Amino acid sequence: MAADEAIPGNAQALATLSGLGRLLDGVTAIEFALLLPFFVLLLMGIIEFGQALFLQLALQHAVTEAARCASVSSQSGGTPDCSTASNVASFAVTEAYGLSPAASVFSETTPAGFHCVKASYPYSFTLPLGPAFALTLTASSCYPA
Repeated sequence: MAADEAIPGNAQALATLSGLGRLLDGVTAIEFALLLPFFVLLLMGIIEFGQALFLQLALQHAVTEAARCASVSSQSGGTPDCSTASNVASFAVTEAYGLSPAASVFSETTPAGFHCVKASYPYSFTLPLGPAFALTLTASSCYPA
């Protein structure tokens, strides 16, 4: 008879355990708490990538306009004056929208028949609770002399 008495107790324990499977109070909050750090990290990564892309485009714009200025200024002597490499670098700094680079970031070369401007800009981005990554953004542009 002792075995018969154990069966209702086991059935009750089994019913209690199966009832726990139906309790869903707080499950959504726990899932949200587990996934929130990953979504925040993803969002911050997207923002940092967008900023790096914006800076790359600003750098490319600056070297394109500086190479054009060097090409046009050498032919007509117009304004702005881009007749020397330092003037070209100074003009490139003014064309780097959203950036405040030093003039030493830009360099001008004059291969046969062209005015070329190159730039190399160090950029580092960090993600929360992650390592900092260092990138060197580069851009170059050439115009016929």
